[in-house]
Parts: sequence; C-alpha cells; structure tokens
Amino acid sequence: MFCPQPVQRKPYASSMSDKSEKLALRLGDILTRLFMGEVLSPEQLVADYQVSEKTLRRDFNERLVNAPIIRTNEGYRLDPIIRSQGNLNINKVMYDIGLSELLPKHYKLNGHAPVLFKNPHSERTDKFDALFKQLTEVIAAQVVIDLNYNEKPFESVHCYRLVNDRGIWYLAATYCDQLHSYRLRNISQIHLREDKYKPSQKVHEEIHRQGMEWLTPDNAEVLVQVDRDVAPRFLEGTILPHQQLLKELSDGSLLVSSRVSRLSDILPLLKSWIPQVEVLSPVSLKLELIRDLHATLDRYK
Repeated sequence: MFCPQPVQRKPYASSMSDKSEKLALRLGDILTRLFMGEVLSPEQLVADYQVSEKTLRRDFNERLVNAPIIRTNEGYRLDPIIRSQGNLNINKVMYDIGLSELLPKHYKLNGHAPVLFKNPHSERTDKFDALFKQLTEVIAAQVVIDLNYNEKPFESVHCYRLVNDRGIWYLAATYCDQLHSYRLRNISQIHLREDKYKPSQKVHEEIHRQGMEWLTPDNAEVLVQVDRDVAPRFLEGTILPHQQLLKELSDGSLLVSSRVSRLSDILPLLKSWIPQVEVLSPVSLKLELIRDLHATLDRYK
C-alpha cells in the first residue's frame, strides 16, 4: 500500500509582529498538507508556523471547525473517507470556508504544494476569543440568540457563519428575515434562547455573494464630492437619502454625506450621477462602482 511521505518543511521566517496576518497562509497550507496525507502533530505545527499552541487550537477548533479533520494520538489528519474521494473535496472544503478564491479554478493536488500565501492581513481575534468560540457552538447547534450590537438589542437572531471579509471578522446572521453582518468586536451580551431555526440555503448563497460591509445593521454613511456643474442641484434639493452638506470647496464643488440602511440601495442613484459625483468613502462602494463601469464598457467593446 502506498503511504505518502510527510513533507519536510523549514520554519517560516518572518519579521511581522502581527501573527494574525499569517492566518490565510496557515489555513491554506494546513489544508493542502492534510489532503496530501500528512498527519500534523501540534509540536511540528508550532515549529513550522511559529505560533502558540493556543493559536493552533483556535485554528482547528474554530476556523477549520467545518473541515473534515479528525484528531488522533499522532496529531491532526484528514478523514480517510473524505481523502479517498479525491481532489473535488478539497475544492468543496476551500469553498465552504471561503478560501476557494485563493487558488486557481483548476488547481489540482498532485503530490506537492506549489502554492504559498504571504502576508495576508487579518484583524486580531484575541480580544473576542470567547465570543468566537461561543458563536461557533451556536452556529453548529442552530440555536436562536439575542444579542447587543453597538449597545442596541437584536432579538431572535439566526446565526449562519463567522466571516472574515478583508481581514475583518463578522457574524453573518438573519434578523427579522433579513441578512445582516455584525462586526464581532461590537457584539456583547449574547443570550441563548430555547428555540432553534432551520438554516436557509438561499441565505448561505447570499453570504458567499455579498460583501459583509454592505450588510451592516447600522445605517451606513456615504461621502461624495459633487462637481461644481451640478452643485446647484444638490443645494436646491435633496438628491441623496438623508443628504447633508458638509462643505463648499473653493473650486465650487461640494462635500456631501448620505446615510442609507444598505449600501446597495444607493448604487443605482450614484450610477446615474457619474461622472459628476465621485464616491470618496466607503472604499468598497467606490470599487463596486468602478467594477460596474468597467463591466459596462467591456460589453460595448
């Protein structure tokens, strides 16, 4: 019977002080090694990735909790049944935990790991370790909860996923049948209710599709600069939702703010004012408008 040999690896050399910046590197590399047949001992992983045992336990018990990994006396290994099913499973696992975009579409495992991730950025999680663990258990048990977010109460919340979007950790959950994203560092006072919920596949698909910044339960502020040619229109009336004039600039242009419940609600309106109105923040909204503009131009090439 063929037994794959463990890959010999040198410890990573890095001058980065923020260990959380290596999160995606570790997770992607750990998954690759497991699918190659390695049994990963905690001691060897500590040496390989230069992290503490506590950080590794959090990797396996929280961040990779949905991956088909089992713990043995020798260390962590992939569930033999899963591994025997071939390359399709690593693609599924990578998709399930949101790492599928890190690899090319037709990436195949062929006995070696040609891919290396360097310097991924991520929010430090040490301040909400206990919350992360509690929410992981809540999601697995499908228990309805109440929570406080930015000191506001939200009752009967259905928790779906813990999502790292652009380095920031969010809880993706439904409240009043609408998907929201709650930044973990702003969540407090979780209360578990007695009732449970049945997850919706459509909600899972929306979580994969939507950016978390676009789903905040708080009103989002949009800052725009209005060209002087159309400035009178914005001075005479309210063009944007909850519009406020912040400043009239020396060149005749305006700085204007708008508050919306969802960033997606203001997209069509902003598109109709391009190029006379430029989005300054949030950056994610500006990038979305740029992507839409490029997509439109590509259709007419």
